Amino acid sequence: MATEYLNNKTFEGIISRFQKTKKKQARYELIIEDLSDTIQRKRRRKTVTEKNRASLRENKRLYQQVLQDHLEAKDQLALAFLTLSENLVRFAKFNLIDPSDAIQEGVMICFEKIDRFDPRKGKAFNYMTTCILNHFRQLYRTARNYNELKKRYLRHLQIAEKIIIKNGKEMTDWTPGHSIFS
Repeated sequence: MATEYLNNKTFEGIISRFQKTKKKQARYELIIEDLSDTIQRKRRRKTVTEKNRASLRENKRLYQQVLQDHLEAKDQLALAFLTLSENLVRFAKFNLIDPSDAIQEGVMICFEKIDRFDPRKGKAFNYMTTCILNHFRQLYRTARNYNELKKRYLRHLQIAEKIIIKNGKEMTDWTPGHSIFS
């Protein structure tokens, strides 16, 4: 488990870098798509110039740099989310939830919510912590409801079919007068 501290300013910087590189990546994808379409149209009219091709090559080169920056920012962000999730799992011990699954879920929920984060509206640490804890609560409620539904179903089977189930195993030696709820 992680024992390191997650500084909010550093965390916000990592998030900001990730968001900027994601926007740049999308921008270059659109530029490349537009240039490719332009070259195809000009190819049909036989008016393609070397300037068009050079522009496309240059934008593809810049796109590769942006893509590399985005992957580095994503890795750095994943480590920050992992640290945050591990610390929250250690702090908030929810029964019925496996800690390693909860850590993975915490990282995934952060990546789902990262686009909604706006540093002008609040602190990154508070926002991501709230997202993770709300998700953990939802996982806990789902697991609890599943277990309650399973218990009710087993009780129904016992009553409807007069089957005794003890410790998850069906007992075949049921006799009249024997309590099915003991």
